[in-house]
Amino acid sequence: MEIIVTDERDERFIDFCDSFGCSITEPQVVLLLMNFGKPVGCTSFKVYDSVSAEITTLFLNSYDDRDRIAYKLIRQLEKIAIDYEFSRILVSFDSKEDILIDIFKKLDYEFIDDVWMAKEFKSLI
Repeated sequence: MEIIVTDERDERFIDFCDSFGCSITEPQVVLLLMNFGKPVGCTSFKVYDSVSAEITTLFLNSYDDRDRIAYKLIRQLEKIAIDYEFSRILVSFDSKEDILIDIFKKLDYEFIDDVWMAKEFKSLI
């Protein structure tokens, strides 16, 4: 498996999102997890404000190692957000019963209100 960094105009990303009933039109940084040339997972973020990025998608096409794959995709997305000099990353949920919340908790995200979680990136200075 390989991770490809791309953007919201990538046809593979568009088709993969469409398969989940989602359409993304805003500028995004996109990670596609490819297996034998086919996407099996993706995640993306957009600019939220001058210091924050917002994770807007996390789709997985596999039930095998779902947590491990999600963990790797999110960690890689965080590294890119840091490279872009964001100091935090946000993610929102429709409800507190979302199955992905546990994954984000394991990655040190904390609720900042009823539907938003955030992770602050620590400065090395």
